[in-house]
Amino acid sequence: MRKLFAAWILGLVMTALPTAGRAVEAQLVSGAGPSTKIVQLFFEHFGKDPACRNYSFTVPAPSIKHRGGIQASDTYLFGRTGRPLNTKERGIGKEEIFLAKVPITFAVGLETGVQQLTLKQIEQIFTRRITNWKEVGGNDGQILLVGREATEALFSTLKRDFPFFREVTFDRIFRRDPQVVKFLMSPAGRLAIGFGAQPNFRKHNQLRVEGFSSGVSLGLAYDLKNADHPVVRAARAYAASDEWKRLVRQAGLLPAG
Repeated sequence: MRKLFAAWILGLVMTALPTAGRAVEAQLVSGAGPSTKIVQLFFEHFGKDPACRNYSFTVPAPSIKHRGGIQASDTYLFGRTGRPLNTKERGIGKEEIFLAKVPITFAVGLETGVQQLTLKQIEQIFTRRITNWKEVGGNDGQILLVGREATEALFSTLKRDFPFFREVTFDRIFRRDPQVVKFLMSPAGRLAIGFGAQPNFRKHNQLRVEGFSSGVSLGLAYDLKNADHPVVRAARAYAASDEWKRLVRQAGLLPAG
């Protein structure tokens, strides 16, 4: 009886070994800041797909920019994008999976006294034809323009969609959306206006702009050498699924296509 019991235990152990001993490959999904939250949401759900059973995915919050995401896909299966790939990036063997279209939003400091503007007023503010908040119904205070680096993905989109942004000069320039948010919430940024990816800004700080609509399709980049990798194939399929589109809408974003 003891031998039979021992054999039964050994059988259980041997059955469990393939699962318990299975190596899990760590995948880092780094890159552009604007796509951080949507990529985190994607892997929260896609990570449960059977194709991912041998992988763990980490989506770090710090941005290494769109370009860094492209470079990350040299080492890992995916990198995060901040805009659609251009001809040069496709020319080095990169492809993309659009996850969502992220709206661009404007946000203001806590003492501007303004909650809504028109697109024309936005143009006049950023071209410095309006320099005081009282000129648009707000508090008496000098407007401070907060912006991003010239090559930043969302700023590039604004310059494409609204050419007056090509001539804008900023009073303060930040590298990441969270830095802009922090500044707008601080005493130094109380009279400032800035912009960024809508999910990264607190709702009470967002400015409604009549006549304005702009956004950027973003998601994941991968190297063509991995195009037939089971995880990449499964990611493409999940990104096109009705389930994912529903999750995107619930997050307050727009499906990519």
